[in-house]
Amino acid sequence: MCRRKGATDILTQPLIGVLGADGFVGGHLAEALQAKRVVYGPCRNGDVHISQAEGLLRKADVIINAGGFRVRRGLSYADYRRSHEGATSAFVPWIKKGAVLLHISSAHVLGKSKHVKLGNWTPPNPTTYPSAEYALAKLEADRFVERAAAELGFRAILLRPTILYARPGDTSLPDNLCQMAKRGITLRLYPRDARHHLCHLNILVEVVRRILERDELSNLSSLVVADPYTVTSRELEMMIVRYLRQTSRTVPLPTPWMSALLRHTFHSKNPKYDLRTWGDIFGVFHLDTVYDPFETFRILGIDPSPYSLDRTLEPLIRQALQD
Repeated sequence: MCRRKGATDILTQPLIGVLGADGFVGGHLAEALQAKRVVYGPCRNGDVHISQAEGLLRKADVIINAGGFRVRRGLSYADYRRSHEGATSAFVPWIKKGAVLLHISSAHVLGKSKHVKLGNWTPPNPTTYPSAEYALAKLEADRFVERAAAELGFRAILLRPTILYARPGDTSLPDNLCQMAKRGITLRLYPRDARHHLCHLNILVEVVRRILERDELSNLSSLVVADPYTVTSRELEMMIVRYLRQTSRTVPLPTPWMSALLRHTFHSKNPKYDLRTWGDIFGVFHLDTVYDPFETFRILGIDPSPYSLDRTLEPLIRQALQD
C-alpha cells in the first residue's frame, strides 16, 4: 500500500500502527513492518500507550489490531469480551475514512471439523471449538469490526490464523511439549494420529506484507492463515525424541478422557485452580481439525514451499531442546 507524493514518482510508505505491540503477535508484526507500536502495558522506547494513541491512530493509513487475550487459565467469557470487542470498540472511532484495519481474528471462530477442511468461506461455528467462550468472544469482535467498517468508511480485512508459534519460549503447544521434555517428561498425546494445524508467525507476517503491497482485497475479506502442512501427535513426539539431548520418561496423556473429565469441574479466576480451562486446553490437544490456507496463498501470490515443516516447526523444536 504505497502512495505517490505530489507529481513525482517518489513512493512513500504508509503510516502503520500496531495495537498490542507489547504482545507476542503484535510485537513480531511491529518489528517486521517497522510500524508504530501501540501498547496496553508499560511503554518502552518509542511505544505509545493506548490511552495516548488517538492522535497517531487518526493519522494512520493502516492499523493492525493484534490486541486481546489468548486462551488463558483464570479468564472468563466476560474477560475475553472486554479484551477483544471491548478494547476494539475503544479505538475504532479514531480510524479515518479510507484507512485499512487488519484485524487479527482466529481460525478457531470456525469451530471444529474432522472431515472438511475449514477455509476462507467456511461459516463460523465458534461453539464447537473446545474453548467456546474464547472463540465466541473473538467472533463477536469480528462482527463489531464489520459493522464499524460499514458505518465509518474504513476497509476491514479479517485474518484468521491457527495456533501461532515462532520461537522457544512462545508458550505454544510445541514449546510446552519441549519444555516438559527438558524437565525429563515426554508427553505421549492420545490419540496419536490426531492432527495439529499450526501457523508459523512468519507466515502471518508475509500475509500482512502481501496485503499491504497489493492493496486490492475487498472490504471484509476473511483469510485463513496456517502452515501448509499438519503434524500428528505421534510426529511431534518423534521430533522431540530425535533432538532431546537427555533421557526422559514417557508419560501417556489420554487427552479426550482428560478433556471430558476436567470440563465438568469448575472454573476459577485463580489460574492454579481453573480446572475447566485445562479441560478446554486438553480438548485442543485432540482437536484433529484441518484448515485450508492454500486459497489465501493463491490470492496473495505466496509460495508455501519456504514454510515447509523442515524450515519452520522442526528448527523450533531442535532449538528449544538444544538451548
